Order: sequence, then C-alpha cells, then structure tokens
Amino acid sequence: MATQFYNGKRLSFDGQLCTVRYFGEVKGTTGEWLGVEWDDPTRGKHSGENAGIRYFECVSKLPTAASFVRPTRRSDPPRTFVEALRHKYASEDFEDPDVKIVYIRKDKDQVPSKRHDKPIKISGKEVEEVGFDKIRKQLADLHELRIVLLDGLCMSRITTLRERLSNTSNIAESAALTDIKDTCPKVVELDLSRNLFEEWREISSICEQLDKLKSLRVDGNRFRDVSLSDAERTHCATAFANIKTLKMEDNLLPWHEITSLVTLFPHLNTFVASSNAFGKLENGFLPPTITDLTLEDNNFHALSDLLPLARLPNLQRLILKNNKITEIVTPGSEMPVFSSALSEIDLSYNEITNWAFIDRLEDVFPGLSAIRVAHNPLYQSLHAADGKALSAEDGYMLTLARIGRLKNLNYSPITPKERLNAEMYYLSQIGKELSANPEGKEATIIASHRRYAELCEEYGDPNVHRSASSINPNSLAARLIKFSFHLGESEKGAVKEDTPTSFTAEIPMSFTVYSALGIVGKKFGLPPMKLRLIWETGDWVPAGQDALAADTAWDSESSGDEGDKETGTERVSREVELVAGTRTVGTWVDGVEANVRVELR
Repeated sequence: MATQFYNGKRLSFDGQLCTVRYFGEVKGTTGEWLGVEWDDPTRGKHSGENAGIRYFECVSKLPTAASFVRPTRRSDPPRTFVEALRHKYASEDFEDPDVKIVYIRKDKDQVPSKRHDKPIKISGKEVEEVGFDKIRKQLADLHELRIVLLDGLCMSRITTLRERLSNTSNIAESAALTDIKDTCPKVVELDLSRNLFEEWREISSICEQLDKLKSLRVDGNRFRDVSLSDAERTHCATAFANIKTLKMEDNLLPWHEITSLVTLFPHLNTFVASSNAFGKLENGFLPPTITDLTLEDNNFHALSDLLPLARLPNLQRLILKNNKITEIVTPGSEMPVFSSALSEIDLSYNEITNWAFIDRLEDVFPGLSAIRVAHNPLYQSLHAADGKALSAEDGYMLTLARIGRLKNLNYSPITPKERLNAEMYYLSQIGKELSANPEGKEATIIASHRRYAELCEEYGDPNVHRSASSINPNSLAARLIKFSFHLGESEKGAVKEDTPTSFTAEIPMSFTVYSALGIVGKKFGLPPMKLRLIWETGDWVPAGQDALAADTAWDSESSGDEGDKETGTERVSREVELVAGTRTVGTWVDGVEANVRVELR
C-alpha cells in the first residue's frame, strides 16, 4: 500500500481536497497513517504535530491545516479532462431545478409545459417555463464550447501522461494526445482551478491541444513538481503562445517558482497571483509583456518589497489591495521606481497611517494618475492642526491636493473644480498648522508639504495668525471663533442712526448658521432671515476663478466649471457665504478669527 502514497500526492475526501505530506506510523497508535494538509486550512486539527512530535510541515501557516487519516479511507475517484467535461456539460442526469428560462410561445397550438397543467400568461401572452435540462442539451454539443469551467471536479491528468510516456521517450510523440482537441477544440477561456493536478506538465498537456485558448485559470492547485527540462520549456512556449491572461491564486508556490512558470507564456498581458502569502519578492522576474498585475491578499509590508516589479517596462495597472503595506521603504532596502507607463494603483485595505507615504507615491510611481486608497487607517482618525476631527471626505480632498498629477481617485474622475477646492482647502490647512506652531518650526512644517511652494505660487500664501500666548486646545477658548461682523456699504443706511455698523462676538464653533444670524440680526436690528453672512477669507485667487463660493465642500460627483480656469494674472480676495442652515459655523470658517460682512438679500 505504501507505493500508492508519496509526498505531494493529491487526494480528495468527500469533496475536500488535500495533499499527502507524510506516510507512516504515529507514536501512541497502531498501524499507518496519512498526514495530509487540507486545501482549506480551517478543515484540520493541527499543523503536522502530535503529542509534541513534528511529523511534517505544511505550506500553509495556519495551525489547523493538517490532519491524520487512515490510508484505508476511501477517497474520491479522479477524473480525466474529458470525463470532467462530460460530467459538467453533458451529464444525462444533470438538471438544476432552480435555474429556469421564460420565453414567449410562438405556436398557439403548442402543448403546455409539462411542469404546469395550465399555460402561464404574462401581459396576456402565453409563456413556457423551461428547466436547465433544455439549456444542458445546448451545452451538450461539446465541440462548440468556448468557455469551459472545470473547477473542483477532482480532475487529474498525471495517469494519462505516465501511460503515454511509458511507451515513448520522445516529447513530441508524448504530446501527440488529441483527446481534448477532438472533444472541445474551440475553447478560448479555461478554468482548471481546485483539482488534483500535481505536475505542471498536466496543465501544459491540456493547453497544447487548445490552440484558440486566450485565458487560463489554475487557482487553488497544489503543484508538487513544476520543474521542466529545457525541451519541455520550449514546448510549453508553443502550447501557451496564444494565452493573454493567466490567474494563479492560492497556489502557495514560492515567488521564484511562480515567475519560472509565468515566463513560459510569451505573450502574457494580464497576470493575477493573489492569496499566495508572498512577502518580499526576490529571485525572480516576470516577463516584460505584462501590462496588468494583481497581487491582492498577500503579505507585503512596504513598496520596497516589490522591487523586482519595477523592471516591468509595460506595466500599466498594479493592484495591491488588502495587503499590509504601511511604508515606502524598509530599512536597508532600495526604493523601487516604476516605469512611467504605470498609471493606476490600488492600495485600498492596507495599513497606511501617515501623509508622508502619500507624498512619496509620485517618487515610486512617476506616471501615477489614478489611485484607490480607501479603507486605510489614515482616513479613520484625521485631525486638523487645531485638533478638530476631519472626515474621510476631508482626507480624500487632501490626498487629491497632495498628488498633483492625479486624475482619478477611488474610481471617481477629478474635475477642475474639485482640484481647485481641494488645493485651496489643503493650503488653508497648512496655514492652520503654521498658525498653531511657533515661528521656529515653520521651515520643518513647510518641508513636510512638498507642494507648498507650488500651491502658494498658484493661489498665494495662506493666512498665518500666531497668537501671542498659546491656547490649551481643550479649553473653552479653543472652541470659540472670534467673529468681527460689519455691515456692507449699502446696508449701513438700513439701520438706525445710533446703531453701530460693526461689532465683535465670540461664538462657539458648534453654533449653527441660524444661531449666528439670530445674533447678528438682533445686534443690527435687522430681520435675521433677510441677511447674508460673507466670510472675507483673506486668501487671494486668480480673477477668473470664483471669488465668492457658497460651499467649497468637495463633491466627487460635481462637474467641471469653465469659470475655474485662470483668465489673467490679476488676483481678487476669496469670499465664502455662510449659507443659512443647521451646519455649524466651525465647518465654514478656518481658524479662530473671521471677518464677516453682513448684507441684505
């Protein structure tokens, strides 16, 4: 019986795939055991160790990936490719009662469906309900299949290959099998995921018969042997010549073996290698033809872990979603600089915590124009320099403003108006930070904002108001805004002669604009709801841009505005209207002081 089992043999028990890692005795028991590693690492009970004795190692690092089973336990029988194909698409007893098609009956004399005693009517027209058995009859013409999905069907080809190789040592003759080509020659998309394949030769022997194949998926297979002779590698290059897309998720092969296989595809454009537990990539390079690369759900901690990928000259899109990336470069590592062809990056669901990471992205990706950074810790606990909490939307505005060439953020295109609002908002936040710190720290703060000089040249320097004495951010004073209200020139004649035309009041940031209007109206003796409050920001913008902004909140759905374009070198003061409503004044005004002009509607 021992000859039946070997390290790396693939088995299936009750539909659960596993790989043999050990065959022999287990101390404290009688008889022989199989030590298996389950493809589902939550399926087992240990990691190859029993009673303090290590019997085997698992590829998976989860502590419940392994079990001991008796070698006499009956395993699921393997299928050949053609058997799996017929089982899936031409099985006589295959019918899914939950999948139904409804179509309009063309023949009034047609016999009603066997599923109903009476015909069904929809909008006065008779229809027939048809089960999946009729769809199966169409699919049963295997010769016409173009998309074939054979995942999880206990498929193996190693026996067929061994029988063929036992009769000849010539690779060309051993590759002369035509069982697949004779059955389904028109396949362009093939899924061989989660089966019993052990050697890469099994995959190549299938693909070499499908000369129209464009997309191949082999997720979840646990290959025991991916080594190939030079002659076999040359033959594979022909077998895989037309394949443009390759997916190898959850294979748990080391990076150098993955790259060794991928180089067998001479014209590959799209490659997916998610969920392979990759850490730092070393000793292996992908082919230069790749333009789209996905490495989700791995264990990268820094962009420097991806250094070999910087050699891809044609890479345009890189998906790094759901890793553990938190820094650009780890100590002692080299910073990667990718080709300018790479324009789209997905860094969502990582562990980015600081703005320095965002600022350096353009150093790593010189051609960056589209990025996704949602669901990172950075956007979950943002605060302004004055201690006020910022929303995730504020964070995305700051991201947009910090990356000057960005055209798309979190799948939303960036309009000129959004960029204008975001950059002016960012500049105001820098002004707040400078105001909240002593003058001696100014150079350090400015150095931490790499676009500061560029934005000042575009919009002018931000207002910096340093208080003579520091204010405790937890004190009442830190939660008040000092408003200086004054009537507009045309409104001065609307008040009584003895009424002052200006006054100063400290108002809590949490007060609504309605409350502020009530204070102003009472002071000037004017109807509150007929007043407009215009905050004179002190910022300067090009004359062609909107001098008065009713609401500068960033809206990713807003459209561009021709008025955002600069039409000259003259600059005018930017003003913001505090629109009447329940929004608090603290969300309208930057800083702790504000000059507000009062006008009648």
